Amino acid sequence: MALIFDAKVALFGKLRAVVPTGVQCTYAEPGETGRRKAVWFGATTDDDMVPAAMRSGPKPTNVTGYVEVHAVVTTPGNPIDAERAVYAIRDTVRDACVALNADLPAVPGLMDVRPESATVETQETTDGAYSALTVRVRVRGRVYQ
Repeated sequence: MALIFDAKVALFGKLRAVVPTGVQCTYAEPGETGRRKAVWFGATTDDDMVPAAMRSGPKPTNVTGYVEVHAVVTTPGNPIDAERAVYAIRDTVRDACVALNADLPAVPGLMDVRPESATVETQETTDGAYSALTVRVRVRGRVYQ
């Protein structure tokens, strides 16, 4: 199904529009790991495809999939600042989902995009503090096949 991919591309466009200054926003994992703040897209999953009706012609199918959004923040020393910064990026991902939900016709068949869960991991090293974020975004829609 191209619906989940199309929604991922549209969400990337919305995220690029709202990401704060100083945060590198890329479609795939950035090659330069020395950035202090970065956000990118990870795995895409077409999880559930359920027929919505039995009729002649193209059959409506409800599609649910997931897109992972990853972020990393590195700060010089304070793990609380690093974790606070990834939570701000998480809120930016939420804002991008809200923006895409306000523009559903941009992706034919798209019904809903929303963050479903987030995982934050923070570490402190001799070089500073590091915090990583993974947001799982649920994408729902209907296609005809």
